[in-house]
Formats: sequence, structure tokens, C-alpha cells
Amino acid sequence: MIDSHVLLLTDLVDSTRLTEELGDIAAAALWTAHDRLARDLLPKWHGREIDKTDGMLLLFSAVRDAVGYAMEYHAALASGTLPLRARAGLHVGPLVLRENSPEDVALGAKPLEVDGIAKPTAGRVMSLAQGGQLLLTQQAVAALGDVEATAWSLRSHGHWELKGVAEPLELYELSDGETKVPAPADADKAFRVVRRGDGWVPVREIANNLPQPVTSFVGRERDVAEVQALLRETRLVTLLGMGGLGKTRLSLQVAEAIKHRHADGVWFIDLSPLRDPQLVAAVTAQVLGVRDEPERPLLQTLCAHLKTRRVLLVLDNCEHLVQAAADLAHALLRAAPNLRILASSREALRVPGETAYPVLPLPLPARGSNIDALMQSTAVRLFVDRARSYKPSLVLGERDAPALSELVARLEGIPLAIELAAARVRALSVSDINLRLRDRYKLLTGGGRALQERQQTLRALVDWSYDMLGGTEQTLLQRLGIFVGGFDLEAAEVVCGDEPLAIEDVLDLLTSLVEKSLVMAEEQEQGTRYRMLETIREYAREKLDASGSAAHTAQRHCDHCFVLAKHVRDGMRGADQAMWTARLEADLDNIRAATALSLAGGVDTLIALKISVALQNFWILRGYATEARGVLRMALELPAVQASDRAHAFALYAGAALAETQSDHAEARQMLQTCLALRRRLGNPVEIAATLSTLSISLLSCGDVDGAAACEREAVELFTAAGDTVGVCIGLLHLGQCAIALGNETQARSDLDQSLALARRIVHHEVEAECELLLGSIEFDAGKTSAAKLHFTSSQATCLGAGDKRGSAHALRWLGKVDLVEGRLEQARQRLSDALQDFHSFEMREDVFACIEDLAQLAAMQGQAGLAAQLAAAVGRSRVRLALDRLPRQEQRWQAWLDTQRASLGDAEFDAAWAVGRGWEIDEAMRRATSALEMASEVS
Repeated sequence: MIDSHVLLLTDLVDSTRLTEELGDIAAAALWTAHDRLARDLLPKWHGREIDKTDGMLLLFSAVRDAVGYAMEYHAALASGTLPLRARAGLHVGPLVLRENSPEDVALGAKPLEVDGIAKPTAGRVMSLAQGGQLLLTQQAVAALGDVEATAWSLRSHGHWELKGVAEPLELYELSDGETKVPAPADADKAFRVVRRGDGWVPVREIANNLPQPVTSFVGRERDVAEVQALLRETRLVTLLGMGGLGKTRLSLQVAEAIKHRHADGVWFIDLSPLRDPQLVAAVTAQVLGVRDEPERPLLQTLCAHLKTRRVLLVLDNCEHLVQAAADLAHALLRAAPNLRILASSREALRVPGETAYPVLPLPLPARGSNIDALMQSTAVRLFVDRARSYKPSLVLGERDAPALSELVARLEGIPLAIELAAARVRALSVSDINLRLRDRYKLLTGGGRALQERQQTLRALVDWSYDMLGGTEQTLLQRLGIFVGGFDLEAAEVVCGDEPLAIEDVLDLLTSLVEKSLVMAEEQEQGTRYRMLETIREYAREKLDASGSAAHTAQRHCDHCFVLAKHVRDGMRGADQAMWTARLEADLDNIRAATALSLAGGVDTLIALKISVALQNFWILRGYATEARGVLRMALELPAVQASDRAHAFALYAGAALAETQSDHAEARQMLQTCLALRRRLGNPVEIAATLSTLSISLLSCGDVDGAAACEREAVELFTAAGDTVGVCIGLLHLGQCAIALGNETQARSDLDQSLALARRIVHHEVEAECELLLGSIEFDAGKTSAAKLHFTSSQATCLGAGDKRGSAHALRWLGKVDLVEGRLEQARQRLSDALQDFHSFEMREDVFACIEDLAQLAAMQGQAGLAAQLAAAVGRSRVRLALDRLPRQEQRWQAWLDTQRASLGDAEFDAAWAVGRGWEIDEAMRRATSALEMASEVS
């Protein structure tokens, strides 16, 4: 029968740390003393023990009894009798109680079993408490009644969104002293919310990448409210209007206002720097952190990622890629029922279900308005706000009213035009600005439709701003139009500092353009970067093309991108790897533009290849493998590449490395074999050896262990003869991997010990960490977990010191496997879950699969045999689809474990669970594994 019951959960704080400090024997005595204390109090307060872990799951007949027990229990621990602190959560809710028979209890069953949502709810509440704190739900407080006559004080800590609980819960603290603020260990488990309108708004920040505007948002209150309302009723709203009307600012304002509706994030995707329609999905995936899979369309992977998520996408500047943006929006909306898209474009996407919302110029004040009435106009308020940012002392009185009214009317309420005009107030009065605009606009009285007139007006204003520049300022603005997505001062100097400009002139000229609002300066972690509004950048590029120097400037831009790529390549080999990767991320759109121009034949066609090869490690580390592989495939078709064996070989080698990182072993092997033939013909022993060494790993991944070992032995001989110590060090590491796959542990130890000694001598942290990891795996397979743990700990320390996040994830996973074998299930869960997230973020598919299989074994050990079978099935399906087989020894051990699970569950139940798991995508398997195991850990 389902009735409401009073449920109290307690949990000891820092029990794991205390066990490590005291040792197992002393800790066992301490836990025994604690349990005696806790149980001795139960009869007094009419409580019943249901379950026991580090704390207790207790059932009471009345809330007052549960509170009395909790307060006396906390007081006893606080007295110092035992060096322990506990936290407690109290909830009243429906439970199903099942009394087991004496026979079942004799066989190990619990006397009383409880089920129902109240149990995990109480666990969630308890997890928020600090040591010595009792938290109660509103249901528990209501059942408690009046507490004014007691020594206890009751305080609300507000409403909290708890993972797995449908509605936010108001949490209270009952204490006899100072209250404490709840302290969630994981913001994904619980966070505070407040009611706003008809919804709940998180006090914490919703995940997002919304740019933070540096200027205030003025006006458009009605537009903001209407677009918000539309996004409740329809899933795609497109803001329509010409350039300069403020569509981007409006979309950002709306997105900020409705973040709380989208628990899984709000993501801004700027399409303005892109020219290739194929990059629309790729850039969207990169922003969302979605990794592509070989032999599976990226759009399909995106759809699977968003299928169950509540997300808002802001697709900005779609007009020049309208078909690609429409295809993306249509596919995502069909796949993801909780997705909302807010787009901006100069034309509709024409996707089913789309609502177009026209963004019009700002409303203008009535003619003859006085200054007070004018200051109520949005257009005037925008001008004054921006003007005072340039001239804080600006004061506008009644005598300025006619000129001010005429100015915003001539600018037709176009926000960009108003902002450009406002930048002139430092040198000109409002009347002077108005006078200069009047003369120029006499030339623009023709034209038919209103939209064309507005476009002409904006163009006239940009023309006017451009004509007011000095000759050298005009030259710099033209050349800056070559940059896509922004630039820094060094890039501007190198690319633009050519006759008639000098490098030392660029800073002052650039500063002047910033002051005139033609270029924007933005402070970022890497320093100051500059960018232009797309309207102005396109204008500058048109002027550059008309000047006849576009080809020369484009070549300088491509040369700069290549030099930057080489600096990043070299910098990523050292301690400043993170700084260099961030540096290139900021210039990625420029890199794309340079490679696209090169592939199109606009500049040296080998530039695209040189840049892609130099950035090989960057593409891998940052998850751009598919994009880079596409560039290299096109480069391989270029006549200049085919005509050069050396260039051809480099393209094949880089392409193979990218394919290998995506577990596309077959393509990697084919490319490396062709590359090897070319390099043998060229006769450079080090390049031959490098190709053989990489081919060895590819062959090993495909199960050809003998072939891998033969390639690596030849590579080591060549490296040794050439005196390439790093090559020898890596080669010995690979030979150790081959020996492990062959089951020759003696040879593996010998090769790895040699590689480890050499790596330490030449200070090669990556190889050192990998050797420690492999040596630890040998000890682990031999059942020597203590020795294995030492190796894994050393590997992790080396990786952390070198900033090697992927290597650190490997070590973390192996440490989790040690925990699993030694019975530390909670620690194993945490480590394996953290490693899994790292593997997923680095697109390390085989490691993702292996880690989910580890979590399947953990599920089985925690009594969740069905979940274990489901996870195994999901991974098995993905392995088959991606042709990522285990090595023979690994496959044998895995099949033996599956046979054990089948025997445990029985054929029918195992097959049913297996069928369910085969329908899961890997992302879904990850979520189910981590959430289910986490919940089981909290309430166990």
C-alpha cells in the first residue's frame, strides 16, 4: 500500500578521508561505535532502521520524532565523544513498504524494503546538507506543525531544483543555533531557483556562450516581449531586416531574458565569418561540444545530441548561407522536440513552422517635439547614450531639439547609423553633423522601395565616415577588410604595414579607426582584439578590391596565417600549450579564409597544405578533425601537391594522423602505406621512420600485431642510425605495446623500461606518462593492483604537471579500475565518470567505449545487472557500426564477463535488457550510466 511516511537519511562527512587517516582497524572500531550511538537513540524516538551505509536510512511514525532524533544525534556527535560529523535530510512522502519473511531475512534480505520517489528525494535533500545540518522539505515542515514553543529555530533556504525531482522544493533548516547555507557538491545535482512570472529562474547561471555587450541595450522593449512570447508558441523565430538594424543585439537581449527556460544551455552561433555552407553544421557542433563520427553524417550526430535536450540556439547572420542554415534548422527541429531556434537574417529561412518577425528601424519622434518629448524617443535615447560614451560632458537643451529631431529622422532610425553619427560628437556639434549629412543625402533621393532607401542611407553614412578619414586611415581600413572574425595588433601590423604604410604607423591609425567606431576593440584573455561590423568589413573589402591591391594583401594575410600556424605547432610542444591553442582558436576564421583562398587558387596553392600540416596536433586536440580531413582531401587533389612527392607525403601523413584519432584505422593505414612508399622513394630516413612508427600504431589498432611490431622494429633501427633520440624513445614505447598485445610480458617490460629511462633523460613527459600507464596495465592484468596503482598515480602526476589532459584521463580511468577491483565502488564511479567525460570531450571513441564497459561492470557489482547488460549492448552496437574491435585477449575477457552476466540474470531477462541497450546512442548510454550509478550511490 502506498502511504506517506517520514523518512530521515543521515550520512557521515569525510568518512573516506578518516578511513585513510586512521587505517582499516581503527576506522572499523569508530564505525561500530557510531552505529551503536545511532541505534541506541532509535527506541526513544520510535524510529526504525531500514538500511545502513556510511549513514542510515530511518523510518519514523511522526516528524517530531524524526526531528528529535536528528537533533539529539547531531548533538551527541558534536559533544566530541566521536570525531565524526553527519548531515541529515528529512522528507515526508509516499512509500511502498514490503516486509520480508523471516526465511528471506535469514537468507540475507532486509527485514523491511522501501520504494517510492520519497526515498531518492530525501537522499537529494540530505546531499545538500553540511556537517551537523538538518534540512527539511516543505512537506516535512507542514507535518511538523508549530515550532515556536521549542528551542528550535526554523529558516527557509528558498526553492531548489533537485535532479530527478519534477518540481522545485522549498528547503528549510531546523537548528538550535546558527544556520548554514546548503552546499551542493555538484551544481548539476541541485541549484537554487526563484519564481519569475510563470516559471522558475535558476539562481545559478545557465550554460551559455552569449557574448556580453559592452554597451547598454536601449529601447525595443516591445520587440523583446513579443519575440519572447513567440518563442513560447513556435520553435523557430527568424528576425528579419537589413544590416545595421540591431538584429543581433535584439536576439542577444531575448536570449538573455529567456535563459531560464532552457536548462541545457543557450548557444550563440555567429555565421557571419563563414563562406562555406558545409561549415554551418561543423561550427554548430563545435559550439555545442559535439564530436563527429566516421561514416556518420555530422548532422545526424547533432540531431542525436539535441534529441532530449532543452536548448536555445541563436543562429546569427544567416543571409549569405541561408540554404545551409535552413537545412540545419529543419533537421534539428524535427529531431529535437524541446529545441528552440532564434535566427537573424535578411531573408526568411522558409522552414516549416517558422515565424518571421520583422525588425524595423527605431520609431522616430514627432516633428516639433520639445527636448523632454525627444528624450522619450528610443532613437534619440540611443544617440544620446552612445554620444555620452564619447563625450561624457554632453548636455542637450531645448535649443538642440530641432537639430536632434532632424538628425535621427535623416538617419531613419537605423541603430548602426545612429551609433556611427554619435561617434562624431567629440569633434562636431549635433547641428554640424546634421549639416554634413544633409549635403550628402541630396545625392540619394532616387530609388523605389523603402528598404532600398534605407540601404542607401546606411551606405551613404559609411561613405561619409570613410570620406572623412585621412588617406592612410582609408588604406588601413581597406586592408583590415581581409580579416575574418577579428585580428590582433600584431596581425594588423604584419598584414597591413606595407607601402604606403609603415608598421610603426599601424597602431595610431588603428586607434583612430576605433575612436571613429569603424573598428571595435575587445578585451580578451589573450589581450586586445579588434573586429569590424560585417557591414563595414564588406564595405572595406569592396574598397580593397577596387584599389587593385587585394591580391597582394591576401597573400600577406595567408603568409601571416602560415607563420602563426608554425608558431602554434612549436608552442604546443611546450609548457604553454594551452595558451597557444587559445591563441589559434581566436584566429580560426582567418585560418579558414586563408586555406579556402589557397585551395581556390587565389594564392599559393600549397599554403593550405602547409597550414593544415603545421596544425595537425591542434586539429586533433581541439576536435576539428573532420574539418581538417576535408581540407587535406581537397589539398591531395591539387596538381601542385600531386606533382611534389614530398608535399604529397606530408598531406597523407597528416591525414592519416587525423583519421587515426577518429578511430578510422582503415583509412589511416591506407594513407600511411602510400605515404611510406613515397618517403622510401625520397630517401629521408627520419621521415621514413616516423611513417613506419605511426603505421605501427594503426596496424596494432586493426589487430595486425605482427605487422605492427615489424614496422616499429625497422623504425627504431632507422631512428637509431639517424641519432633521433625522441624517435627511438617513442619506438620502444610502441614495441612495448605490441609485446603486451602478443602476451609477452617479459619483452614488454624490457621495452617499456628502456623507453621510460630514455624519456626521463630527454624530459619527454608524454612518453614517460604513457610508459608508466602501460607498465601499470601489466601489473593490473597480473592481479598486482598495489603495484599497478603506483604506476598509474605516477602517470597521472606527470600528465598533470605537463598539462596533458588526455593522458591524465587515461590514468584516471585505470585508477578507477583499481578502485573497482579493490571494492571502493563510490571512488571508482567518480573516477570512471570523470574519465568518461574527458574521453568524450576529446573525441576518443575507443576509450569512451572502454570506460562505459568499466561502468557496466560497476553497475553489475552494485546489483544493477539489467543496466550492466544495457550498457554492454549499447557499446557493442557502436563498436560494430564503427568497426572498432577489441584486441583478441581483451575480447576473450569481455565475452567471459558477458557469460557471467547472462548466467546471473537468466536468458530471458538478459536478452530483454540487451534489446533495450541496443537502441541507445552512445551519448544516451553515457547519461544513463552516470545518472543511474550516481543515484544508486546516493541512496545506497
